Amino acid sequence: MPDFTPVFPQSSCNELSSFFSSIKRHSLLLDVIEDLLNGILLLTEQGHLIYLNHYAQQIIRKLNPADSIEMVLPKEIWHICQALIQSRNLFPNQRWLMESEVLVDTDIVLHIRAQWINLHEIENPCLLLVLKDHKYLMRNVIFEETQKYGLTAREREIWWLYRANHSYKDIANELGITLHTVKKHIKSIRAKQKTVLNIDEETDL
Repeated sequence: MPDFTPVFPQSSCNELSSFFSSIKRHSLLLDVIEDLLNGILLLTEQGHLIYLNHYAQQIIRKLNPADSIEMVLPKEIWHICQALIQSRNLFPNQRWLMESEVLVDTDIVLHIRAQWINLHEIENPCLLLVLKDHKYLMRNVIFEETQKYGLTAREREIWWLYRANHSYKDIANELGITLHTVKKHIKSIRAKQKTVLNIDEETDL
């Protein structure tokens, strides 16, 4: 097992070429995988790249050094791969799934799930990794909510901070407004939310 963080060499094995041909024949499945808001990554046990979708590329580029020329498999991801490989070597008859959460920096909280997967076109089991950037996913959820509830520009600012677990006081300080104004806007947002979701006015959200 390699003890380094591998670069992403695209393997030239015939079996991998067969795998890519198989994927391309199922264009609908490929479109679904590419549009997922989770990063999907397939690797050989040696760390050679088999496949990664668009979102996985985005996450890995964030984790690579700014001056990096080659796209390197980040150590935060490779460590969980190594743990999965070691577990299989110690207990070969058990099915393993590894999960880890990594605080990369203030902008990235990365949830990593790794497991073995067998593919018909490839002789040896491969590593399947699912990558989730929680903050990125939450930003998408909040953006959809602001559109769905028809919020004003100021309400959007307040809702973003509120959904990011800021207190009313923190929101007021951040936006330079009074605590009373924050409460008034939150009340307005809640009313719009109840209207859209068709919730009885007596129900607390």
